[in-house]
Amino acid sequence: MPTSIIGLFETQDIARKVVSALGKAGFDDDKIETMTKAGIDETTDRLVEAGYDKDKARRYGEAIQKGGVLVVADVDDDKADEALSTMRQFDVLTPEALLESAGEETSAQVIEETLDVGKRKVSAGKRLTTEVSEREVEKTVTLQDESVEVERTKADKTLKPQEAAKAFKETTVEVSGYTEKPVVSKEAHVVEEVSLSKNSGERDVTVSGTVRRQDVSVEDVDRKTKSSDKS
Repeated sequence: MPTSIIGLFETQDIARKVVSALGKAGFDDDKIETMTKAGIDETTDRLVEAGYDKDKARRYGEAIQKGGVLVVADVDDDKADEALSTMRQFDVLTPEALLESAGEETSAQVIEETLDVGKRKVSAGKRLTTEVSEREVEKTVTLQDESVEVERTKADKTLKPQEAAKAFKETTVEVSGYTEKPVVSKEAHVVEEVSLSKNSGERDVTVSGTVRRQDVSVEDVDRKTKSSDKS
């Protein structure tokens, strides 16, 4: 004759581990049931059918509504103790223990930083500095030159005595030419003027920063109270 072994666990994760352990122990998976979202009446009827007291069965139904998970394993009579021992490897709760823990209330703070942006004046501007540099420039100029050329022409002419007397005398004849040479002069020209002036205006700046937030996470805590029922 089959016997229904039940165990109440706080989370679905623990219940899955219990079902897995029962399967590894050789119990038929088709005869292992997990009840999580069943109503109170449905749970009560299921456990009463398995042979449990109606009031106790209803307490299990109420515990499921508070988040508990009920594992029901139908096993042969000679395997009941082994199934019970397998379940007790995990934190098995009584309905009262789970309901009491569900009724406890505590609080934690969610804290979040905000980013406030202000403004302050900072001295900033521009400075004019003059700097003298040199560069090589070239310019082409056309120069004119005059040259004096000497030309000798052969002659055969007989001078009369009076012409000869006039011809023999020391004389100097000069013919001058000219040549142009480049003359370099420099003139300074203002080619650009740079001036500084102040203008007032507004601008929008997007400021980013890192802010902290303290969140509150909720996790299931395994209870140390171990209890189970065997019909």
